[in-house]
Amino acid sequence: MNLTRRDMVARAAAACAAATLLPWQAANAQQAWPAKPIKLVNMGPPGSPPDTYGRIYAERLSKVLGVPVIVENRPGAGANLASDAVAKAPADGYTLLYTVSNAFVINPWIYSKLSFNPEKDLRPVSPILSQGAFIVVNNDLPVKSVKELVAYAKERPGKLAYASYGIGGFPHLAMELFCERAQVQMLHVPYKTGPLTDVVSGQVQLMVEPAASAIPMIRSGRVRAIAATSAKRHPQLPDVPTVAETYPEFALTGWHGIWAPAGVPNDIVQRLNSEITRISQSPEIRKQIMEMGSEPMTATTENMAAMVRSEAKLWGDLLKTKNITVD
Repeated sequence: MNLTRRDMVARAAAACAAATLLPWQAANAQQAWPAKPIKLVNMGPPGSPPDTYGRIYAERLSKVLGVPVIVENRPGAGANLASDAVAKAPADGYTLLYTVSNAFVINPWIYSKLSFNPEKDLRPVSPILSQGAFIVVNNDLPVKSVKELVAYAKERPGKLAYASYGIGGFPHLAMELFCERAQVQMLHVPYKTGPLTDVVSGQVQLMVEPAASAIPMIRSGRVRAIAATSAKRHPQLPDVPTVAETYPEFALTGWHGIWAPAGVPNDIVQRLNSEITRISQSPEIRKQIMEMGSEPMTATTENMAAMVRSEAKLWGDLLKTKNITVD
């Protein structure tokens, strides 16, 4: 095919224009996020606190991002199932993880084999809320304070039974840390389902229960609150002292957050962080979360990563000392 000089010039101009357009199109496609529904993989079963809180944020994110944010529940294996699914998802900003901090600060220590690397395969997006807990006891247990509980346990080493939601969860490890600080021995009874009803009936004597579910039971008189695990007294139960008032070095709260696959572009992560921060700071959401016994949290992605590193060291030291593992 013979080309005239005019044809050659026209083709060169078209190629140059296309080369110029491609970077613009790529940048425009990046800016177009989100262009389809986002999946929020939740580590909690339907109706659990993580599921409840996750759906609150999913609804709000749907409104501000202009696309559906769909919750997919993947409970099991201490949040590892949900974490693994997101770690292996495409890093395009359309699959996110809602989980408790345990998945990053505890699980790497208690599971000898994980199918993903929490630090390398997932990146922090934003914390959501912090949630304290209470040491609650059966009403027939003759103790009403931390000092009385410690004295009672020391008189019966290894006989006082406390329940948890399973080995390695926050309620289990919080009580292990309490026993270490108080220098007492108690019997751990792990459950696969909610154990609080067995504390009420006296099958086990006590447990650490998250504030959201503990507060209604305490207010109804079905269990007695001995102390809060957080650094400050809980605003809904200000008459209940903290463990720290007896053991100053003891202050624990669990927290929830959102993570993304490690390769998600930084501009998408920062957009999500900004939108989630605005949601958490809105008066309506603050009131809703605080009425449920928790407190909204905000932080940059960098500060969230620093929180994980700090808490991982705390729990890692305890878990190595106690030799606590799941497998």
